[in-house]
Amino acid sequence: MKSSAKILQNEISKAQRILDKELANKSYLKVLEVGCGSCSRLHIAQNKNMVGIDISEKQLQRNNTLNEKIQGDIQSYNFPESSFDLIVCWWILEHLPQPEKALLNCQKALKEDGIIIIASPNVFSLKGIITKYTPHWFHVWSYRFIFGQQLAGIEDRAPFRTFLKSSISAAAIKKFAQDNELSVEYFSPYESPKQMRLRKTYFVTGFLWSSIKSITRLLSLGTIDAENTEYIAILKKTTNQHKTPSDKALETIAV
Repeated sequence: MKSSAKILQNEISKAQRILDKELANKSYLKVLEVGCGSCSRLHIAQNKNMVGIDISEKQLQRNNTLNEKIQGDIQSYNFPESSFDLIVCWWILEHLPQPEKALLNCQKALKEDGIIIIASPNVFSLKGIITKYTPHWFHVWSYRFIFGQQLAGIEDRAPFRTFLKSSISAAAIKKFAQDNELSVEYFSPYESPKQMRLRKTYFVTGFLWSSIKSITRLLSLGTIDAENTEYIAILKKTTNQHKTPSDKALETIAV
């Protein structure tokens, strides 16, 4: 089994290559980081104006990469149309009660040929279902006593309240793109490093893990995936609503 850190880095590297290709002809970018307290792990080589929006003043204060800081709610904040070349939603949509409004605001604020990057949990994974239907205090306890993050839940630190609405499922994101002048340039599901570490710690590997995956799929009639707990998506704005991804992109999209 590959290390969890290497698998995550591989997923980020694949997304980075797509991003570099899409932005190759741009020398200057206006970038919006949504929920900027977390900051994405992607590298932007171009000259850029970094704008961040977060509801938490403390999270904004911790971010030293921004040129402009906005304390506000992405679900309702009114950005001017066609403002940004790149919008990053990195581990934020799952924390919103109305993520579809946030996505519409992002689409409106995106320039033609602009890019939206989404990193999100898979709502219809076993981990997603457990997270959605367990209380927030349990998430804080898990971060502190299972993952060793003693400051979890203190001073506006993760874990944050989680909603995991079905409107951010893999199928819903692809449908949103289709309906809103966005093409899916990249979509890759993968297993969370935290889940991988837990499985290795408690020896949930090999035949046992294969059995759990099969039973989960069988009992859920194929709707719940035990392994692919997260995804990274790259969407591109186009004036042609019926534009389809390239053949190469289609190979990366989970069916």
